[in-house]
Amino acid sequence: MNGKYSNIEAGRLPADADCPGRGLGYAPVAVAVVPSAGDWTMVGTDDRMRYCMRQLVDRYGFPPAGAAGIVGNLWAESAILPNRIEGSSPSTPMRAKNFAGVTTNFAAAQIMDRKSPHQGPKLPGVGLAQWTSPSRRSGLFRHVYNGSPLGADVLLNMDAQLDYLDHELRTSYPGVHQVLSSPVVSVEAASDEVVYNYEVPGAILGGHSKLPRADARVQTVFKQRRSPSNRALTAYQSGGGPAGPATFEPFPGESFFDTGRKSPIIAAMHHRLVAEGCNRYQSSVNADVWGPGDVKSYAAWQEKLGFEGDDVNGIPGKTSWDTLQVPNV
Repeated sequence: MNGKYSNIEAGRLPADADCPGRGLGYAPVAVAVVPSAGDWTMVGTDDRMRYCMRQLVDRYGFPPAGAAGIVGNLWAESAILPNRIEGSSPSTPMRAKNFAGVTTNFAAAQIMDRKSPHQGPKLPGVGLAQWTSPSRRSGLFRHVYNGSPLGADVLLNMDAQLDYLDHELRTSYPGVHQVLSSPVVSVEAASDEVVYNYEVPGAILGGHSKLPRADARVQTVFKQRRSPSNRALTAYQSGGGPAGPATFEPFPGESFFDTGRKSPIIAAMHHRLVAEGCNRYQSSVNADVWGPGDVKSYAAWQEKLGFEGDDVNGIPGKTSWDTLQVPNV
């Protein structure tokens, strides 16, 4: 490859280079406040908001206003606590009434395996978005993150739940995703879209149907949720927050990617390539083993970034790897 972008895969491109594509020269930010499986009740509201904002913007590509519309609604639903169950207090997110009406501390497995009328919490809502319907609730526990479903442990993992939310938006709510992904969307429009077409709380229903947007009851809910959405954007723009571990896997070096190499890092990379629309795999079997499907898919990623010629070889280099933002495993 000739010209100013030659050798960029060798890691010799300045971090602030003026170059095309989303990622060339993009330096991923260490965004974690605490490990994603930590005790989020010990983290302040603004820091929880800021953490989710950075994940949604940096990892999933939402504009800040669109991300704020999501985060404000998550605050309204769960106080941004991944282990929050319906009917609980934010200070004791896994404590609520059972089917007998007795307030109980539940284990994650009991929450996952909830079965009316005898087992687990009485109310079904669970997680960041208070997933309630049987299909969406079970989908959370089956969701594959970094190569495997977490089962009950997903309740302890903020990152996995944000990944499930993004998956839902892309696959089941494409209209909502389109609104939230618009670079010109406002915080208010994003917040309204999430509550009206994704969360759909009982307060905006009349019987089993949604009330019109212009209905005073719907407008009241819109107003209530716009406030935390604007707060989320302010928290994100203010920066700050305690430092923490990096969210993304550091570049392991080109020699790491040899045929037959088995590693959870490769599985995490596999899923990021699929999420970026660079899926050239014939199968998801042995996703943690480096092989020809990885080479083809990674070459598609390099092409997407604007690489040309010899730089589209399917072997990760530092620039493209950092831009891919493979979750830390």
